[in-house]
Amino acid sequence: MDAETQEAPGRLTNIRLRLSKAQDRPPASVFVVGTLFSGSTLIGRDMTTRIRKAHYVGELNNFTQFPDLSHPTSGRECGPCSLLGRQCRHFTDALRERVTYDDILGMHGQFARSLGVSVIIDGSKYVAWLRRAVEQRSADPANRTPVNVIATVRNPIAFAISHRNRTGEPLWQGAEIWRDTYVDALRTVNTFGLPVLTMRYEDYMADPERSLERLSAFLHLPLDAEPDNTRLHDTGGNWSSFVPYVGKDQLDKFIERLDGPGRAEAEKFVAHARAYWNDEKPREDTRWHRSLNAGEANSVLSTPGLVDVASLLGYNVAEIVHTAVRGRD
Repeated sequence: MDAETQEAPGRLTNIRLRLSKAQDRPPASVFVVGTLFSGSTLIGRDMTTRIRKAHYVGELNNFTQFPDLSHPTSGRECGPCSLLGRQCRHFTDALRERVTYDDILGMHGQFARSLGVSVIIDGSKYVAWLRRAVEQRSADPANRTPVNVIATVRNPIAFAISHRNRTGEPLWQGAEIWRDTYVDALRTVNTFGLPVLTMRYEDYMADPERSLERLSAFLHLPLDAEPDNTRLHDTGGNWSSFVPYVGKDQLDKFIERLDGPGRAEAEKFVAHARAYWNDEKPREDTRWHRSLNAGEANSVLSTPGLVDVASLLGYNVAEIVHTAVRGRD
C-alpha cells in the first residue's frame, strides 16, 4: 500500500470532523440597528433575495411583543405571505407561542433551522434589543453564537423631515432622536466589541450592487447574480418596502382590504411615499432636497453633538446642508 493510500483514511476522517463541526456551529445572528426611515427593511429584503444562506426576519421585537418597544397590533405575522394571501410555514402561531424575548438568540436559531439558513438578520433596530441579546449570551458561557451588527442610517436632515411628516413634531425633536440613537449604537457596539458595518441609505440607493457586495463580504456569504423574491418571509417594516417585490397595485389592494384603524394607519404611513413607489426599483430619495430654509436647517444642525455623530458615520455635513436648503428667491 503506497503512502497516499495509507494517508487517505486520515484525510477523510479530518474532513468528516470539519463538516461535523460546521454543522454543529450555531447560526450567526446579525442585528440591524438604527432609526425609522433608514431603509432597513428594503436593505434586509434585498439581502434575503440576493445573499445566499442569509435571511432577514424583520422586527422580532414586535413578533414577541417586547415590553415598551413593540407595536401592539402589527408585526405578529409574516408580512409578505399575509399580503399575498398565503399561509406562512415559518411565522406560525405555534412558533409565536414558543419563542420569547427572553431567549433572542435561541429564537434566531429556530428561525435558521426552519428557513434553512446560516445567518439570521434581525431588523428590530432598537439598540436596547441588541443589548438584551448580547447580555443573554454573556449570561450563558456555553453560548457561542456569533453576533454582528449592521447600522442602517439616513442623513439627519432627511430623517428629521420624515419624522416631522410622520408625527407632526418639530424638526429638532427628530434631530435629537437621530443623535441619541446613533450615539447609543456606537457606544454599544464598541462596549461589547461587536463587528459592525455602517450602511448609509444614500449610498445604497446610489449603488445597490456595490452595497450588496459589501454586505455579502461582511457576512462571508456569496452574492447571487439574480434575486429570488420567493425567499421572502419576515415581519413588520414600512409598507412602502413591499412595492419592489409585489408591485404597487397589489399593495394598494391589500391596504384597501384593511379595516378601521389598521387601514388609516397604513394610509398615513404611505401618504408621503406613494409618489415615489416604483414596481422595478425604489427611486432615489430626493424628497428632502431644497425643502428647508436656513432657519429650519439650523434647527437640526444646532442639536448638540449631531454634527460630530454625522461625521463619524461618514457624512459630509456641508454637502447635506447645501442639498437641503432652498436658494433665496
